[in-house]
Amino acid sequence: MKVEFKNINERHFQPGRVFYLYGNYKKTFGAFCDFATSALRNNFSDVNVHFCSVSECLKNISEQCDLFGSSVSCFCVRNAEDSHLEKIKPYLGNADKLFILESGDYAKSKKITDFFVNDRDFCAVASFKNNLTLQSIIKMIMPNVSAVAANKISEIINNTDEDLLSLLKKISLLCENNDIANLQEYATYKQSFWEGLDFIPLVRLLLQSAIKQKVYDKSFGDIHIGTRKDDIEFLLNAELKQKFETELTKSYLYNRM
Repeated sequence: MKVEFKNINERHFQPGRVFYLYGNYKKTFGAFCDFATSALRNNFSDVNVHFCSVSECLKNISEQCDLFGSSVSCFCVRNAEDSHLEKIKPYLGNADKLFILESGDYAKSKKITDFFVNDRDFCAVASFKNNLTLQSIIKMIMPNVSAVAANKISEIINNTDEDLLSLLKKISLLCENNDIANLQEYATYKQSFWEGLDFIPLVRLLLQSAIKQKVYDKSFGDIHIGTRKDDIEFLLNAELKQKFETELTKSYLYNRM
């Protein structure tokens, strides 16, 4: 059945669920998969993620033979076409697997698209190159963002060639407090968010996000820092070293992310 990005939240990503993205805007696939895998990892301790073709997906499934394992597998599969439908059908809805499929060539994926659009057990998500799609995925990733900020984000996306996943992750940090001024600066100067920060402000931003990850047990933005026990201590020490010992480069932080 048809579902919009904006109506999907972290609770929807559970083993057994199947999502099918179709349309001519392929940039949403990476962002959607990242959102899904982050949600799974927030809820399950052992998650295996596979980015693969349909044939690679089927091969991986056939090689999984642990009947008593507790791991969850997420298959992010590109270029699903009509010829693949019958091959992959038997595995859809498996109790320990989540599937995210992306349609292939339009002329070769009409049948499989119709199948997912009309089957109530699966979620078919339209992804077309227009502002409706952009607004929808922005609301999925940043549900509390204001309408004004969402419009500005759409404008930024439409005026850059930057990867959508990377861009949305950066912007999710800028928009934590619906800060339109930061977004306006980003849009005006087209600058790299990370490169535009000096060492100490970057440390403090990472520290803020790491603390949020500890408190809320979920990731914020495009950083992975905060998932280890000593990450907050590392950031505090980095600021002290920069102030009182020796000048550090941002690569010192990037190697930890």
